[in-house]
Amino acid sequence: ITFSIHQCMEPSPPSAAEPAAAESASPATEASAADHLAMTSNRTQCKREESQSLISESMDLSPRVEIDVELKVPRTILTPELFKAVAACLAFICIGPTLILTNRYILKELHFDFPIALSGIGLLFTSLAATTLLRVVRIVPREHSQIVTPTFITVNLAPVGAGMAATLAFGNSVYLYLPVGYIQMLKALTPTFTLLLLWLTRIEIPSARVVIATAGICLGTLIASIGAGSPSLLGLFVMLMAEVTEAIRLVLTQKLLQNLRFGVIEGQYYLAPISALWLFSASAILELPRALNSHAIAIPLKHPGYFLLSASLGLSVNLVASLVIKLTNSVTLKVLSTARNAGLVVVSALFLHERVTLLEFGGYTLALVAFGWYNYFRMHKL
Repeated sequence: ITFSIHQCMEPSPPSAAEPAAAESASPATEASAADHLAMTSNRTQCKREESQSLISESMDLSPRVEIDVELKVPRTILTPELFKAVAACLAFICIGPTLILTNRYILKELHFDFPIALSGIGLLFTSLAATTLLRVVRIVPREHSQIVTPTFITVNLAPVGAGMAATLAFGNSVYLYLPVGYIQMLKALTPTFTLLLLWLTRIEIPSARVVIATAGICLGTLIASIGAGSPSLLGLFVMLMAEVTEAIRLVLTQKLLQNLRFGVIEGQYYLAPISALWLFSASAILELPRALNSHAIAIPLKHPGYFLLSASLGLSVNLVASLVIKLTNSVTLKVLSTARNAGLVVVSALFLHERVTLLEFGGYTLALVAFGWYNYFRMHKL
Protein backbone atom coordinates (compact mmCIF):
# COMPACT_ATOMS: atom_id res chain seq x y z
CA ILE A 1 0.00 0.00 0.00
CA THR A 2 1.45 3.32 -1.03
CA PHE A 3 0.42 6.69 0.34
CA SER A 4 1.08 9.93 -1.52
CA ILE A 5 0.18 13.22 0.18
CA HIS A 6 -0.81 16.23 -1.89
CA GLN A 7 -1.57 19.63 -0.24
CA CYS A 8 -3.99 21.93 -2.02
CA MET A 9 -2.33 25.31 -1.59
CA GLU A 10 -4.75 28.12 -0.82
CA PRO A 11 -3.82 31.74 -0.49
CA SER A 12 -4.34 33.33 2.90
CA PRO A 13 -7.56 35.36 3.26
CA PRO A 14 -7.25 39.14 2.83
CA SER A 15 -6.94 41.33 5.89
CA ALA A 16 -9.53 43.91 6.96
CA ALA A 17 -7.46 46.75 5.56
CA GLU A 18 -7.55 45.32 2.07
CA PRO A 19 -11.12 46.44 1.19
CA ALA A 20 -10.38 50.04 2.17
CA ALA A 21 -7.20 49.97 0.15
CA ALA A 22 -9.11 48.58 -2.80
CA GLU A 23 -11.75 51.31 -2.58
CA SER A 24 -9.14 54.06 -2.49
CA ALA A 25 -7.14 52.56 -5.28
CA SER A 26 -6.93 54.45 -8.45
CA PRO A 27 -7.50 53.06 -11.89
CA ALA A 28 -3.74 52.72 -12.13
CA THR A 29 -3.92 49.77 -9.67
CA GLU A 30 -6.19 47.55 -11.83
CA ALA A 31 -3.43 44.91 -12.03
CA SER A 32 -3.55 44.49 -8.24
CA ALA A 33 -7.35 44.05 -8.36
CA ALA A 34 -7.00 41.48 -11.12
CA ASP A 35 -4.55 39.54 -9.00
CA HIS A 36 -6.97 39.60 -6.08
CA LEU A 37 -9.78 38.35 -8.33
CA ALA A 38 -7.57 35.51 -9.63
CA MET A 39 -6.74 34.41 -6.09
CA THR A 40 -10.43 34.46 -5.16
CA SER A 41 -11.24 32.35 -8.22
CA ASN A 42 -8.45 29.95 -7.37
CA ARG A 43 -9.82 29.56 -3.85
CA THR A 44 -13.34 28.91 -5.14
CA GLN A 45 -12.10 26.34 -7.66
CA CYS A 46 -10.10 24.52 -4.98
CA LYS A 47 -13.18 24.25 -2.72
CA ARG A 48 -15.28 23.00 -5.67
CA GLU A 49 -12.71 20.30 -6.42
CA GLU A 50 -12.63 19.34 -2.75
CA SER A 51 -16.42 18.85 -2.67
CA GLN A 52 -16.40 16.80 -5.85
CA SER A 53 -13.64 14.57 -4.56
CA LEU A 54 -15.58 13.82 -1.37
CA ILE A 55 -18.63 12.80 -3.36
CA SER A 56 -16.71 10.57 -5.78
CA GLU A 57 -14.58 9.03 -2.98
CA SER A 58 -11.44 9.73 -4.93
CA MET A 59 -9.60 10.62 -1.74
CA ASP A 60 -8.59 13.97 -3.33
CA LEU A 61 -8.73 15.85 0.00
CA SER A 62 -6.72 18.75 1.27
CA PRO A 63 -4.32 17.30 2.16
CA ARG A 64 -5.19 14.56 -0.37
CA VAL A 65 -4.28 10.93 0.30
CA GLU A 66 -3.97 8.50 -2.57
CA ILE A 67 -4.07 4.80 -1.62
CA ASP A 68 -2.96 2.20 -4.15
CA VAL A 69 -3.90 -1.34 -3.09
CA GLU A 70 -2.63 -4.38 -4.95
CA LEU A 71 -5.21 -7.17 -4.83
CA LYS A 72 -3.86 -10.72 -4.97
CA VAL A 73 -6.28 -13.48 -5.97
CA PRO A 74 -5.55 -16.60 -3.90
CA ARG A 75 -4.70 -19.78 -5.73
CA THR A 76 -7.57 -22.16 -6.08
CA ILE A 77 -7.65 -25.20 -3.80
CA LEU A 78 -8.35 -27.46 -6.77
CA THR A 79 -4.69 -28.18 -7.43
CA PRO A 80 -3.37 -31.08 -9.55
CA GLU A 81 -2.02 -32.69 -6.37
CA LEU A 82 -5.50 -32.69 -4.85
CA PHE A 83 -6.97 -34.26 -7.97
CA LYS A 84 -4.31 -36.99 -7.87
CA ALA A 85 -4.98 -37.71 -4.20
CA VAL A 86 -8.76 -37.86 -4.72
CA ALA A 87 -8.34 -40.10 -7.78
CA ALA A 88 -6.04 -42.46 -5.85
CA CYS A 89 -8.48 -42.66 -2.92
CA LEU A 90 -11.43 -43.36 -5.21
CA ALA A 91 -9.43 -46.02 -7.05
CA PHE A 92 -8.49 -47.67 -3.75
CA ILE A 93 -12.11 -47.71 -2.61
CA CYS A 94 -13.32 -49.23 -5.90
CA ILE A 95 -10.56 -51.71 -6.75
CA GLY A 96 -10.64 -53.66 -3.47
CA PRO A 97 -14.37 -54.51 -3.50
CA THR A 98 -14.19 -55.25 -7.23
CA LEU A 99 -11.43 -57.78 -6.57
CA ILE A 100 -13.44 -59.39 -3.76
CA LEU A 101 -16.57 -59.69 -5.89
CA THR A 102 -14.58 -60.98 -8.88
CA ASN A 103 -12.92 -63.71 -6.81
CA ARG A 104 -16.26 -64.63 -5.27
CA TYR A 105 -17.75 -64.96 -8.75
CA ILE A 106 -14.90 -67.21 -9.89
CA LEU A 107 -15.12 -69.39 -6.79
CA LYS A 108 -18.90 -69.75 -6.60
CA GLU A 109 -20.43 -68.93 -9.97
CA LEU A 110 -17.75 -70.42 -12.22
CA HIS A 111 -17.35 -73.29 -9.73
CA PHE A 112 -13.58 -72.93 -9.62
CA ASP A 113 -13.52 -73.72 -5.91
CA PHE A 114 -9.75 -73.81 -5.62
CA PRO A 115 -8.87 -70.67 -3.65
CA ILE A 116 -5.22 -71.60 -3.12
CA ALA A 117 -4.62 -71.98 -6.85
CA LEU A 118 -6.54 -68.76 -7.54
CA SER A 119 -4.29 -66.90 -5.11
CA GLY A 120 -1.23 -68.43 -6.75
CA ILE A 121 -2.34 -67.31 -10.20
CA GLY A 122 -2.70 -63.74 -8.94
CA LEU A 123 0.78 -63.71 -7.39
CA LEU A 124 2.30 -65.28 -10.49
CA PHE A 125 0.87 -62.41 -12.55
CA THR A 126 2.22 -59.90 -10.01
CA SER A 127 5.66 -61.51 -10.14
CA LEU A 128 5.78 -61.34 -13.95
CA ALA A 129 4.65 -57.69 -13.94
CA ALA A 130 7.24 -56.70 -11.32
CA THR A 131 10.01 -58.56 -13.18
CA THR A 132 9.08 -56.78 -16.39
CA LEU A 133 9.21 -53.37 -14.75
CA LEU A 134 12.54 -54.01 -13.00
CA ARG A 135 14.49 -56.16 -15.41
CA VAL A 136 13.04 -55.49 -18.88
CA VAL A 137 11.64 -51.96 -18.96
CA ARG A 138 13.83 -50.88 -16.01
CA ILE A 139 11.69 -47.96 -14.96
CA VAL A 140 11.97 -49.03 -11.31
CA PRO A 141 15.44 -49.33 -9.73
CA ARG A 142 16.54 -52.26 -7.57
CA GLU A 143 17.76 -50.47 -4.49
CA HIS A 144 18.29 -53.55 -2.29
CA SER A 145 19.88 -55.95 -4.75
CA GLN A 146 23.09 -56.20 -2.72
CA ILE A 147 21.22 -57.02 0.48
CA VAL A 148 19.00 -59.75 -0.97
CA THR A 149 21.37 -62.71 -0.75
CA PRO A 150 20.38 -66.41 -0.64
CA THR A 151 20.74 -66.31 3.14
CA PHE A 152 18.53 -63.22 3.38
CA ILE A 153 15.89 -64.87 1.19
CA THR A 154 15.88 -68.00 3.35
CA VAL A 155 15.90 -66.30 6.74
CA ASN A 156 13.89 -63.13 6.08
CA LEU A 157 11.85 -63.27 2.88
CA ALA A 158 10.72 -66.91 2.97
CA PRO A 159 8.82 -66.58 6.31
CA VAL A 160 7.18 -63.31 5.23
CA GLY A 161 6.26 -64.90 1.88
CA ALA A 162 4.74 -67.86 3.69
CA GLY A 163 2.65 -65.51 5.82
CA MET A 164 1.45 -63.68 2.72
CA ALA A 165 0.58 -66.95 0.99
CA ALA A 166 -1.39 -68.22 3.98
CA THR A 167 -3.27 -64.92 4.32
CA LEU A 168 -4.32 -64.97 0.66
CA ALA A 169 -5.27 -68.65 0.71
CA PHE A 170 -7.47 -68.42 3.81
CA GLY A 171 -8.78 -65.01 2.76
CA ASN A 172 -10.09 -66.37 -0.55
CA SER A 173 -11.30 -69.67 0.95
CA VAL A 174 -13.65 -67.98 3.40
CA TYR A 175 -15.87 -66.68 0.56
CA LEU A 176 -16.93 -70.27 -0.07
CA TYR A 177 -18.54 -70.47 3.37
CA LEU A 178 -19.58 -67.04 4.66
CA PRO A 179 -21.49 -64.04 3.21
CA VAL A 180 -19.45 -61.13 1.89
CA GLY A 181 -20.88 -58.59 4.33
CA TYR A 182 -20.31 -60.77 7.37
CA ILE A 183 -16.70 -61.36 6.32
CA GLN A 184 -16.10 -57.60 6.20
CA MET A 185 -17.46 -57.33 9.73
CA LEU A 186 -15.11 -60.04 10.98
CA LYS A 187 -12.15 -58.24 9.41
CA ALA A 188 -12.45 -55.67 12.19
CA LEU A 189 -10.78 -58.26 14.45
CA THR A 190 -7.45 -58.02 12.61
CA PRO A 191 -6.00 -55.33 14.95
CA THR A 192 -6.81 -57.55 17.94
CA PHE A 193 -4.68 -60.46 16.70
CA THR A 194 -1.94 -58.13 15.50
CA LEU A 195 -1.74 -56.37 18.86
CA LEU A 196 -1.70 -59.71 20.70
CA LEU A 197 1.21 -61.02 18.62
CA LEU A 198 3.13 -57.76 18.97
CA TRP A 199 2.75 -58.05 22.74
CA LEU A 200 3.75 -61.74 22.83
CA THR A 201 6.88 -61.06 20.79
CA ARG A 202 7.65 -57.97 22.91
CA ILE A 203 7.83 -55.80 19.81
CA GLU A 204 5.24 -53.42 21.23
CA ILE A 205 3.58 -53.07 24.63
CA PRO A 206 0.09 -51.58 24.20
CA SER A 207 -1.24 -48.87 26.46
CA ALA A 208 -4.35 -49.26 28.59
CA ARG A 209 -6.40 -47.11 26.17
CA VAL A 210 -5.38 -49.25 23.21
CA VAL A 211 -6.37 -52.38 25.13
CA ILE A 212 -9.78 -50.89 25.97
CA ALA A 213 -10.36 -49.94 22.33
CA THR A 214 -9.37 -53.46 21.28
CA ALA A 215 -11.84 -54.89 23.77
CA GLY A 216 -14.51 -52.69 22.18
CA ILE A 217 -13.67 -54.14 18.77
CA CYS A 218 -14.03 -57.66 20.13
CA LEU A 219 -17.33 -56.84 21.83
CA GLY A 220 -18.78 -55.25 18.70
CA THR A 221 -17.69 -58.18 16.53
CA LEU A 222 -19.20 -60.63 19.03
CA ILE A 223 -22.53 -58.79 18.93
CA ALA A 224 -22.43 -58.80 15.12
CA SER A 225 -21.74 -62.55 15.14
CA ILE A 226 -24.72 -63.16 17.42
CA GLY A 227 -26.88 -61.07 15.12
CA ALA A 228 -25.71 -63.08 12.10
CA GLY A 229 -27.55 -66.15 13.37
CA SER A 230 -25.84 -69.51 12.80
CA PRO A 231 -22.93 -69.06 10.41
CA SER A 232 -20.82 -71.95 9.18
CA LEU A 233 -18.41 -73.15 11.83
CA LEU A 234 -15.93 -74.13 9.13
CA GLY A 235 -16.26 -70.66 7.65
CA LEU A 236 -15.60 -69.07 11.06
CA PHE A 237 -12.51 -71.24 11.50
CA VAL A 238 -11.19 -70.30 8.05
CA MET A 239 -11.85 -66.62 8.78
CA LEU A 240 -10.09 -66.96 12.13
CA MET A 241 -7.06 -68.45 10.36
CA ALA A 242 -7.12 -65.62 7.83
CA GLU A 243 -7.03 -63.08 10.68
CA VAL A 244 -4.24 -64.92 12.52
CA THR A 245 -2.07 -65.39 9.42
CA GLU A 246 -2.52 -61.73 8.49
CA ALA A 247 -1.37 -60.74 11.96
CA ILE A 248 1.60 -63.12 11.67
CA ARG A 249 2.53 -61.62 8.30
CA LEU A 250 2.44 -58.08 9.72
CA VAL A 251 4.56 -59.06 12.74
CA LEU A 252 7.08 -60.94 10.58
CA THR A 253 7.31 -57.97 8.23
CA GLN A 254 7.94 -55.62 11.13
CA LYS A 255 10.42 -58.01 12.77
CA LEU A 256 12.41 -59.23 9.75
CA LEU A 257 12.15 -56.27 7.37
CA GLN A 258 11.90 -53.38 9.82
CA ASN A 259 15.05 -51.60 8.63
CA LEU A 260 14.31 -52.01 4.91
CA ARG A 261 12.00 -49.78 2.89
CA PHE A 262 11.11 -51.77 -0.19
CA GLY A 263 9.10 -49.97 -2.82
CA VAL A 264 5.86 -51.67 -3.78
CA ILE A 265 7.23 -52.98 -7.10
CA GLU A 266 10.58 -54.05 -5.70
CA GLY A 267 8.90 -55.67 -2.72
CA GLN A 268 6.58 -57.68 -4.98
CA TYR A 269 9.55 -58.55 -7.18
CA TYR A 270 11.12 -60.41 -4.25
CA LEU A 271 8.06 -61.57 -2.29
CA ALA A 272 5.52 -62.50 -4.99
CA PRO A 273 7.48 -65.43 -6.49
CA ILE A 274 8.24 -66.80 -3.02
CA SER A 275 4.58 -66.60 -2.00
CA ALA A 276 3.48 -68.09 -5.33
CA LEU A 277 5.83 -71.02 -4.77
CA TRP A 278 4.30 -71.62 -1.35
CA LEU A 279 0.78 -71.44 -2.79
CA PHE A 280 1.34 -73.71 -5.78
CA SER A 281 3.08 -76.26 -3.54
CA ALA A 282 0.09 -76.32 -1.18
CA SER A 283 -2.36 -76.40 -4.09
CA ALA A 284 -0.57 -79.36 -5.65
CA ILE A 285 -1.14 -81.33 -2.46
CA LEU A 286 -4.59 -80.12 -1.41
CA GLU A 287 -6.35 -79.14 -4.65
CA LEU A 288 -4.71 -80.67 -7.71
CA PRO A 289 -6.12 -84.24 -7.37
CA ARG A 290 -9.67 -82.92 -7.04
CA ALA A 291 -9.14 -80.44 -9.90
CA LEU A 292 -7.98 -83.26 -12.19
CA ASN A 293 -10.98 -85.42 -11.35
CA SER A 294 -13.47 -82.61 -11.96
CA HIS A 295 -11.70 -81.25 -15.07
CA ALA A 296 -11.60 -77.84 -13.37
CA ILE A 297 -8.27 -77.02 -15.02
CA ALA A 298 -10.21 -76.16 -18.17
CA ILE A 299 -12.17 -73.40 -16.41
CA PRO A 300 -9.37 -70.76 -16.61
CA LEU A 301 -8.95 -71.61 -20.30
CA LYS A 302 -12.68 -71.25 -20.88
CA HIS A 303 -13.03 -67.96 -18.96
CA PRO A 304 -9.60 -66.30 -19.19
CA GLY A 305 -11.03 -62.78 -18.85
CA TYR A 306 -12.20 -63.25 -15.27
CA PHE A 307 -8.88 -64.72 -14.16
CA LEU A 308 -6.93 -61.98 -15.91
CA LEU A 309 -9.17 -59.36 -14.27
CA SER A 310 -8.64 -60.92 -10.85
CA ALA A 311 -4.87 -61.02 -11.29
CA SER A 312 -4.74 -57.42 -12.58
CA LEU A 313 -6.85 -56.16 -9.69
CA GLY A 314 -4.62 -57.99 -7.21
CA LEU A 315 -1.59 -56.11 -8.54
CA SER A 316 -3.51 -52.82 -8.70
CA VAL A 317 -4.56 -53.01 -5.05
CA ASN A 318 -0.93 -52.96 -3.92
CA LEU A 319 0.03 -50.20 -6.33
CA VAL A 320 -2.90 -47.96 -5.45
CA ALA A 321 -2.44 -48.51 -1.72
CA SER A 322 1.18 -47.39 -2.05
CA LEU A 323 0.08 -44.36 -4.08
CA VAL A 324 -2.50 -43.36 -1.45
CA ILE A 325 0.17 -43.42 1.26
CA LYS A 326 2.53 -41.39 -0.93
CA LEU A 327 -0.05 -38.70 -1.78
CA THR A 328 -1.71 -38.59 1.66
CA ASN A 329 -0.56 -40.71 4.61
CA SER A 330 -1.01 -44.15 6.19
CA VAL A 331 -3.85 -42.92 8.41
CA THR A 332 -5.87 -42.05 5.31
CA LEU A 333 -5.30 -45.57 4.02
CA LYS A 334 -6.65 -47.07 7.25
CA VAL A 335 -9.71 -44.82 7.18
CA LEU A 336 -10.37 -45.69 3.54
CA SER A 337 -9.99 -49.40 4.26
CA THR A 338 -12.56 -49.17 7.05
CA ALA A 339 -14.95 -47.16 4.89
CA ARG A 340 -14.47 -49.61 2.03
CA ASN A 341 -15.33 -52.61 4.20
CA ALA A 342 -18.41 -50.82 5.56
CA GLY A 343 -19.48 -49.92 2.03
CA LEU A 344 -19.10 -53.52 0.94
CA VAL A 345 -21.44 -54.56 3.75
CA VAL A 346 -24.08 -52.23 2.29
CA VAL A 347 -23.43 -53.41 -1.27
CA SER A 348 -23.75 -57.06 -0.27
CA ALA A 349 -27.08 -56.34 1.42
CA LEU A 350 -28.49 -54.35 -1.52
CA PHE A 351 -27.19 -56.23 -4.54
CA LEU A 352 -26.24 -59.70 -3.29
CA HIS A 353 -29.42 -59.92 -1.19
CA GLU A 354 -27.52 -60.91 1.95
CA ARG A 355 -29.49 -60.48 5.16
CA VAL A 356 -28.08 -58.01 7.69
CA THR A 357 -30.00 -57.88 10.98
CA LEU A 358 -30.32 -54.82 13.17
CA LEU A 359 -28.27 -56.47 15.93
CA GLU A 360 -25.58 -57.36 13.43
CA PHE A 361 -25.47 -53.79 12.15
CA GLY A 362 -25.32 -52.37 15.69
CA GLY A 363 -22.46 -54.66 16.68
CA TYR A 364 -20.51 -53.74 13.56
CA THR A 365 -21.07 -50.04 14.26
CA LEU A 366 -19.64 -50.47 17.75
CA ALA A 367 -16.64 -52.31 16.30
CA LEU A 368 -16.03 -49.49 13.81
CA VAL A 369 -16.16 -46.83 16.54
CA ALA A 370 -13.76 -48.81 18.70
CA PHE A 371 -11.51 -49.35 15.68
CA GLY A 372 -11.39 -45.59 15.14
CA TRP A 373 -10.33 -45.01 18.75
CA TYR A 374 -7.78 -47.82 18.42
CA ASN A 375 -6.11 -46.07 15.45
CA TYR A 376 -6.29 -42.69 17.19
CA PHE A 377 -4.62 -43.96 20.36
CA ARG A 378 -1.89 -45.76 18.46
CA MET A 379 -1.26 -42.83 16.14
CA HIS A 380 -0.86 -40.40 19.06
CA LYS A 381 0.83 -43.01 21.26
CA LEU A 382 -1.70 -42.57 24.04
